Amino acid sequence: MKHLITIISSALIFFGCEQNSNNHFKNESKNLQSKIIVSDLVKPNKTKINPDTLKVQEKFADKWAFNKETIFLFLSEESDNFYKYGKLKIGTIESGKFIRIPKEDSPYMGFEKMVIKFPYFTIEQSYREGEHTNYEYITFKKEAQSIYLYKYAIDYTNIHNLEEDVLGLRLDQKTIGKVKIEDVTSEFLASLRD
Repeated sequence: MKHLITIISSALIFFGCEQNSNNHFKNESKNLQSKIIVSDLVKPNKTKINPDTLKVQEKFADKWAFNKETIFLFLSEESDNFYKYGKLKIGTIESGKFIRIPKEDSPYMGFEKMVIKFPYFTIEQSYREGEHTNYEYITFKKEAQSIYLYKYAIDYTNIHNLEEDVLGLRLDQKTIGKVKIEDVTSEFLASLRD
């Protein structure tokens, strides 16, 4: 990054000079740093760029209002055959990767919606496992400066017999214990299903 700015600076000095009649260059560049514009990294204004403190921000996939905060959904590189796994960020709290975001060629739904009723929020998602489509409901509760897994539920639907009554899974904080959102991953949720 520093080398790129050095190259840009050199080019601006060279092209910012005028050639006079004696083939000498007269330097017109008094404050070179104010002429550097990095359009993809900062808004075009008169802000001086300090490459040592420049941060690249992740792009979020979705966001929701959560009282006075915002819940952001970020994609990760972690994936399986049908899904990429996303994570949530609320203020300084970052979840594990457990939200199923379907890949382009996936025949399955994955993440469907976020339901919010402060101090609770629920992620609703579905996925296929064996002979069942599983509808997963993952509810969190904000308590002081932390967010905990509050309830975990799954409704199972047999793909060959939609009318079959299949017993679902219902777990609450008394059963699971106090688990911070940071520790909730796809592997952790699989362990709850076993």
